Amino acid sequence: QTVLIHLKSKDVIHSFFLPQFRIKQDAVPGITGRVWVEVIKAGQLEIACAELCGLGHYRMRGYLTIEPPDAFHAWLAEQLAEPPL
Repeated sequence: QTVLIHLKSKDVIHSFFLPQFRIKQDAVPGITGRVWVEVIKAGQLEIACAELCGLGHYRMRGYLTIEPPDAFHAWLAEQLAEPPL
């Protein structure tokens, strides 16, 4: 399945890097970047920042979680459900 990822930055330029997909795209303040990814199997991949973006750069770690379609649709339905009053 093909997935669209929107990239945004609040403060400085970051470089969104997913080596497993051979994708490296800058996230620039004030601009929404778009990256298309074709997902083949479920799993969790580390997202790295490949730009020296500031003092906390060495701590920047994120993960892309790829779920099977059924698990994703269950999660999405839960997110869209109205909160209890």
